[in-house]
Amino acid sequence: MPTDFFSMFTSLGLSPTEAKVYLSNLELGPTSVQDIAKKADISRTAAYDVISALQGYGLVSTFKQGKKTLFAAEDPERAVAYFRSSVRKFRTKLEDFERTMPELKMMIGGERPVVRFFEGKEALPALFYDLASTKAERFDEVSNYDDIYEYLDPEHLKDVQHILDSLSVHTRILHRGDTKRMKPGVEYCKLMPELGDFHGDIWIYSNRVAFVSFRGKLVSVIIESEAFADTARVLFEAAWKICSYKRSPG
Repeated sequence: MPTDFFSMFTSLGLSPTEAKVYLSNLELGPTSVQDIAKKADISRTAAYDVISALQGYGLVSTFKQGKKTLFAAEDPERAVAYFRSSVRKFRTKLEDFERTMPELKMMIGGERPVVRFFEGKEALPALFYDLASTKAERFDEVSNYDDIYEYLDPEHLKDVQHILDSLSVHTRILHRGDTKRMKPGVEYCKLMPELGDFHGDIWIYSNRVAFVSFRGKLVSVIIESEAFADTARVLFEAAWKICSYKRSPG
């Protein structure tokens, strides 16, 4: 199978047009810009610009043959030397950039949310382990128990719930449907059906808000942001007070 020199040259830093012009010139040998442009399938003006760039890299040379100006691609060994030099320069620039990282980070303004996305079998464990890692004192959840029991594998759920059971965290759950297992020390409030339907979970803990979708492929998204968590916590608090008021006697 022939080597794909075009892809090789572009992966090493030449633009697609530069790679086409150099390889065209290499195949044609010393020739005019018109012939190079024709083989590379670009305009004559574009060819002049690219050849000028390649001359700056030391990959194309020019000479006179009578009244004609001809261009010749340098030997591929020269291309290897150019790419090696480019890599060394890039490595030096990268090292300089890494040294300035602390200074650059100081320029970051405001709080930037960190978002993590999980799907499939990793979606639930990621949530439970993240909750445990924060050592949160409060954990508020909005949940649809009907969906949990219909769409989640009970064994899979059992494997991760023990993580939450071992935590000492004040937990409140606003839920749709009925739970099959009331956990000691957890406060529950059942949402009124007229509020509408939803399919998933919302977790609020520490400086995180997490969303889970049960239907189809299991998906969880964790957003790490103090501002988002505070906003979600206020909304949960309002919903909790309304729920508690509606279920209280009288």
